[in-house]
Amino acid sequence: MSDRTDNLAKELLALKGEDGLINVAKAEQWAKKHPKSSLYAHLEWDNEVAGEKYRHWQIRSLISVHIVDAEGSRRLVHLSIDSRSGGYRPINDVLGQKELREIMLEDALGELERMQRKYARLQELDGVWAARDQVKRSRRASAAVAEAAD
Repeated sequence: MSDRTDNLAKELLALKGEDGLINVAKAEQWAKKHPKSSLYAHLEWDNEVAGEKYRHWQIRSLISVHIVDAEGSRRLVHLSIDSRSGGYRPINDVLGQKELREIMLEDALGELERMQRKYARLQELDGVWAARDQVKRSRRASAAVAEAAD
């Protein structure tokens, strides 16, 4: 970790309450009072910019909750290649195009890796990580066969 990241982590951990929780509203207030802190430097203080980012976050949340099919499954997906535009695509369109389907699968595997880092201590999920690893091995094997055929 860099010194800046270490400082940020120390500041955040120092804000833990007696209950062991870091209250985000209290952390914001602390940062506001400490403009030379790492936490202050990491926050967006321009309310116009922050407001726009928050509204974008709200819209993403609304899309994920309200654009669903009869079974409650999402109908739209945001792919990593759409990060610049912030756009969403119909899942059926993505699944129907080999290249987009591959991107969606790579994105899903990446999310599972992030989840594993977060939940690695839960042994009950070891089967999930093993299944993810199996998918990755299978994809590598398929890619090697395809490359050998070329």
